[in-house]
Amino acid sequence: MKKIFAFFAVALVALAVNAAVININTGTSDALRKALNSAASGDVIVMAAGTYVESNSDYIPVYGKDVTVMAEEGAEVILVPKVPVRFKAGGHAKFINIKFDCGHLSDLSSYSEIIVPADNTAGKKLVLEGCEFYGWTQKSNSIIHTRSDRQIDSIEINNCYFHDNLYTCILLKYASVSCVSITNSTFANITTDANAPSAAPIQVDAASGKVVIDHCTFYNCQTKNTDYGVIKIPNAIAPVVSNCIFAMPEEYAGGRAVYNKDGEVNNCLTYNYSKDNNTGLHSGPTITACITGDPLFRDAANGDYHISAGSPAFGAGTAESDLGDPRWVPVMEYYLAGSMNNWTVDPAYKLTANSENEGEYLISKLFLAGDQFKVIMSDGAEIATWYPDGMDNNYAIARSGEYTVYFRPDGQGGDDWHYGFIYAAPADLGPWSAWFGNADLQEEFDSYLVYDADAGKVTVHIASDRTGQWQAQAKYHGLPAETGKCYRVALKMKANHDISGVTLKWQEDNNTPNVIFEDRSINLGANEEFTYDEVVKGITGETAESGVLLLDFGFAKAGDIIDIYGVTIEETDCPEPEKYYLVGTFNEWAATDEYLFAENTAAPGEYMLETSLTAGDQLKVVGISGDKENYYPAGFANNYVVDAAHAGWVTIYFRPAGNPEWEAFGGYFYINLRQGIEKVELQNKTVKYIENGRLIILQNGVKYTPQGQQLQ
Repeated sequence: MKKIFAFFAVALVALAVNAAVININTGTSDALRKALNSAASGDVIVMAAGTYVESNSDYIPVYGKDVTVMAEEGAEVILVPKVPVRFKAGGHAKFINIKFDCGHLSDLSSYSEIIVPADNTAGKKLVLEGCEFYGWTQKSNSIIHTRSDRQIDSIEINNCYFHDNLYTCILLKYASVSCVSITNSTFANITTDANAPSAAPIQVDAASGKVVIDHCTFYNCQTKNTDYGVIKIPNAIAPVVSNCIFAMPEEYAGGRAVYNKDGEVNNCLTYNYSKDNNTGLHSGPTITACITGDPLFRDAANGDYHISAGSPAFGAGTAESDLGDPRWVPVMEYYLAGSMNNWTVDPAYKLTANSENEGEYLISKLFLAGDQFKVIMSDGAEIATWYPDGMDNNYAIARSGEYTVYFRPDGQGGDDWHYGFIYAAPADLGPWSAWFGNADLQEEFDSYLVYDADAGKVTVHIASDRTGQWQAQAKYHGLPAETGKCYRVALKMKANHDISGVTLKWQEDNNTPNVIFEDRSINLGANEEFTYDEVVKGITGETAESGVLLLDFGFAKAGDIIDIYGVTIEETDCPEPEKYYLVGTFNEWAATDEYLFAENTAAPGEYMLETSLTAGDQLKVVGISGDKENYYPAGFANNYVVDAAHAGWVTIYFRPAGNPEWEAFGGYFYINLRQGIEKVELQNKTVKYIENGRLIILQNGVKYTPQGQQLQ
């Protein structure tokens, strides 16, 4: 009941912004009576959660005041009155979201009612919003009661629940009310016995006035005299009873639903009434658009009066409204149900209205390859309709990832929609694309990629514990490259687990690689940020479609999650060309022009140097560009040691990309011994050679020592 009535509290506070608020709790004896005594007209009494026992014999008074009594928002408040609420002249009482436990009145006959006007008073008004009344057992009167000397001007009852009471609930006897309004309320299990008075659960005996009863549900409401109705208005008042459900359980079938001599009964449903040609509607009033039939309550025996799918109460009211108390009309909504949630009604898969397209609903979710689903219409407990209906027509997801599923219940989505009902659009991945699977076996795995445009981040989720070629590839489609131009390529990565063998390439869309990490791979440490920021040179292949940044996670395993962010691909100035020097023990590992390699014009990508080596020399090649140095081979303890066979005047050939045939020399260079050369005298050329174990530099036919001293 709390959820149903919560909006009344908000409305009431808005109306009472200038009134005093009196807060009470169960710590005070007769707390409500004392608060009403002290309240001024217009005040609001807010009751904290708990049970309030009111036993003082002075009644619970409303003495000519306009007072509102309400439960604190979200609180369950139970009022146990042992004396009735009593009005005096001009008293206007509003009760909001209060539960009345009606089974504890004093045995004194004068106290045998819950709400009653005081003697010989007029101008009083009662409003009940969201209240509940139960446990009534007093046969002499009723829960709400008037007499010839105890009048009330008007009663408004909305969204209330009267249940499990013995005898009459509302008895306005000898009344002269101006208006009785009972709307959106339920009366259930109002039973009787042989001692019951000859009164109906709702009875208005008035010479004048207006009675409106609309959109109410009545179940198992009995009367001692079966000629009386659940609603009895026998006098000259012309009531309007509309959009109501009147139903009796099979074991108590019979009697009458409505008895009055005038007025209207329209758009009502009756079930298990035997009077008046089995309609239960007395012939006195004008009867319009009323029907008979089982309302199909979900579980009336246990207090659940929701009407089930197929009930004749759906749409049978005025303006095609549903019959009965609206709280029991299921709110039909749309849900995705499928293999991902065991085909159940799951709040996490509820669709919402598409504000940009009337009559359309949508939901965004992560799906894995092979997921199958349909859309169902349900009230959250009972499934009403499947879209599409039938078997073997589920929608199936082909590739894992985030999707927005669109749904049109009218089936008019178009030819590219699944049976006209469902269309699944993959999430926008921005500049990214992905492929998950085994290239050799052409199997696709259920890993997926999620793109966060606001953060400029893509996250790779590995869901299959399988490794191999192209287990997981993420591609960033960046700037097309041109041969000879240079580009700054930067990114950051972080993984939740250690991942080895991650390759990073910048290549063409046709997979012709322009490799950033050439013949190398990187290892990601768990939760350690890896940063790459390098300048690379563009290489355009036959299709001239360069510009894809490719990350290959071939050795990732199920449960691995990799964030990739800070991606930059932009044209920039090319760095100085790398120069290559021979370094070693003979020159204290310093790069000098004396040992600078020259390009081998006969073999692109290859460099050469003529020099002399001595057995035992250790050497390698260093490439220098700006402040960066790259050693070939990289690392320590892998220098090449010159043996006697390669000592003397030599030509050294070097390839930065490596040459598998040069494995004996570290894979990067080759030493060619120039046999028979002891002395070379050439004009306009500097030559180095060994003479009698001594390094000689010959320049324009003149010999010099390495220190520049001329020799004879």
